Parts: sequence; structure tokens; C-alpha cells
Amino acid sequence: MTNTVMVVEDEPATRRLYRFLLVNSNFTVLEAEDGITALEILSSHPCDVIITDMNMPRMGGIELTRTLRDQGSEAYIIMVTAFGSRDIEKQALQSGVNEYLTKPIDFEDLDRRVKAYFARQP
Repeated sequence: MTNTVMVVEDEPATRRLYRFLLVNSNFTVLEAEDGITALEILSSHPCDVIITDMNMPRMGGIELTRTLRDQGSEAYIIMVTAFGSRDIEKQALQSGVNEYLTKPIDFEDLDRRVKAYFARQP
């Protein structure tokens, strides 16, 4: 894998913002508008980090995370949600999410988190 990040987000404008940020940091970026599309892309294009929204049509971030973990994926998953609560955070972490962020997110902070993940890799 080559520093590839997938953005799973149903809002096109938000996906574009993530892409701009991540491409400027020299990451390869894959995009999906929901969990089902993400799984289809990931079946032929593995990636290191997945940044996923929690609430999306067809398949949201928690179901996507559970499916990936059931398939044995070790991708680093950062879940982002506008509807944060302790219960939702607990549910997200139990599904296998590595990090949980509440919108509005600080894009520089997100960039630092992704870079920190890659810096920890051998």
C-alpha cells in the first residue's frame, strides 16, 4: 500500500475539501459516497486509512467499519460525525473505529492525524 486514503462521505463538497487537503499532503485519495460504494472500491484498491462519515444513505460508517473488520481489514479508520454523543462514540469504537471526530472538524488536525498514522508505520 502506498499512503492511500479513502474518503467515504455523501456530501460532494465535503469530499472535495478532504481530497484537496489530502492530495496537498501527497496522499493518494480514493472517494466513495457511501459504505457500499466504498466496499466495492476497496475490493480492488486496498488503502491504509479510511475517513468515513457516520450517517450516509445505503450504508453508514459504523456498518462499513463492522463489515471491514469482519473481512479482516486492518485499515486505520477515522469516523467523523455531526451527531456526536457518548453513546454514538462508544458504538463507533466498539465497531472497530480507531478514531472518532465530531464535526465541524479542524482539517489541519485531521491532516496531522493521518500523517501521524503513516509516520508510525515501518
